[in-house]
Amino acid sequence: MITQIIVFVCSILIWSFIRIRSMLGRQKNREAAVFGSILGVSAIAGSLLLARVNIPSMIVPFKMMFEPFGKMLLMQ
Repeated sequence: MITQIIVFVCSILIWSFIRIRSMLGRQKNREAAVFGSILGVSAIAGSLLLARVNIPSMIVPFKMMFEPFGKMLLMQ
């Protein structure tokens, strides 16, 4: 199980590194920040799910956390 989590986190890190660098190369700084934060939260949640930890519903905290980003992006 630990091997699965390590492989999962390493693959997420490699993939996110490649994607964020390509976004930064195209001067998309905000998109890279949003992508990195979403991927970081997903990596944490995925690791906990692989470890079979019961996670309570995260709809309300995610809504509170990402709603300002969505409004900011829609205002542009």
